[in-house]
Amino acid sequence: MKLQEYDLTNAWDVDLTEPPGKRWVDVVEETGDHIQEIVADVIEYCEAELPAAPGWMKPLIRTAVHGGARLGGTVVGIVARLFGQEYQAEIKGIARQAGVSYAQLLLGNLMYDLSQLYEHYFLGGGQPTACSSYSCNLPDGSPVLARNMDWEVPESLGRHTLLLRHHRGKRSYLSVGVAGMVGVLSAMQPGHWAVTLNQAPIEHIQPRWLQTPALQRLRQVCDGFGGYRNLVRRIQEYQTMTPFFAHVVGAKRGQHMVINGLGDSFVERRMDGRRLIQTNHFVDEDLAYLNGAEEWQEEDGSWLTCDSQPRYEALERRLRALPRTVDEARGKLQRGR
Repeated sequence: MKLQEYDLTNAWDVDLTEPPGKRWVDVVEETGDHIQEIVADVIEYCEAELPAAPGWMKPLIRTAVHGGARLGGTVVGIVARLFGQEYQAEIKGIARQAGVSYAQLLLGNLMYDLSQLYEHYFLGGGQPTACSSYSCNLPDGSPVLARNMDWEVPESLGRHTLLLRHHRGKRSYLSVGVAGMVGVLSAMQPGHWAVTLNQAPIEHIQPRWLQTPALQRLRQVCDGFGGYRNLVRRIQEYQTMTPFFAHVVGAKRGQHMVINGLGDSFVERRMDGRRLIQTNHFVDEDLAYLNGAEEWQEEDGSWLTCDSQPRYEALERRLRALPRTVDEARGKLQRGR
C-alpha cells in the first residue's frame, strides 16, 4: 500500500471519561463493516495456519475461533484478562455493537503479538519483516518522527487503519490504530511527545504469555498522558507478552530514544549523531545475539530473506541529507526516493 495521509482535524473521538463499554460507540457506528471484515480475515488466516501451529498454541486459536465450549470459555477468559479490565470491557462493547464474536475480536486484538510468533513458529525463524522508523531534527530545531507500517498477518489489516483522538478533559493524544483494535501503534500528544512501536525478533526471547500484549501496554502508557520523561519511564515499568522497539521523541531537540523492550527488561538507545533509525533488528552490538537469522529455509526447501538490515542501511543512505520539512521527512520512506 502507498503511505496513508490522515487529516489531523478529522479524528474519531474516544472519550476516556466514558465507561469502557461505551467509549467506542461513535467509532463503531461508522466502522462496523471494517471490523466485520477484519475479524473474518483474522479467522480465515488462523484456520488456514492452524495445522502448522505448535501444539500448545492450537487450543488457544481453536477455542478463540470457534468458542462456545466450556474449555473455550475458560481460555477466552484467560486471554481477556491479559488486556486488563478496562480494555477487556472496551473489546466486549465493540464486539457487541459491531455484531462480531467477542472471542474472535479478542484474537484480532492479539494479532500484533501473534504475527511475531508467526515469524518464528510458522516461517522457521528470522527477524520480523515490517515497520521502519527514524527521527531527526528539522532546521528550526523541531524533532520529527517518521514511520511506515507494513502489515504481514493478515495483510488486510493495513486497509482498515484509522486516526483516533483519545481525550480526558482538556488533555488528548492522537493515535493510529486499526478498526476494532483497542491498542496503540503510533501516538502523539502535541507539544509533548510522539511514539511508535516496531516489532522485535522473538527467536531468542521467551514469550511471556500472562503479560499484557504490546499494543495494549503502549495504550496504557499513552492514557496516562504526562511529558516525554514520564512516557519513557512508564514504557519501562511493566513486562509485555512479546518484545518491541518503542521509538520515542519529545518536543526538545535532544529528546530522541529507542527503548528495546525485551519482555522482562529494557535497554535504551539514544541518538548518535544527527538521526536515530530503527527497523526490526537489535542495532546495539551487545544485543545483536538476540537477532534471528537473516536467511532461513522453509519446509518446502525455499529460502526466505529478512530485509530489516537492508531497510536500515537504505535509511542511512537517504538520511545523509536530512529532511527540511515534514513532507520531506515522509518522503524519505517512500519507494523510489
